[in-house]
Amino acid sequence: MDLTILVVGLILGVGIPLRNKAIKKRRENMKEKGNEEK
Repeated sequence: MDLTILVVGLILGVGIPLRNKAIKKRRENMKEKGNEEK
């Protein structure tokens, strides 16, 4: 049980910041594409 809790904690601790970075990049790319279309 302790091991699974540690693994989940690591996934949450590392995964959330990585996901936020990916979302920011995706939003920037969408903005650039939108500006090009207009």
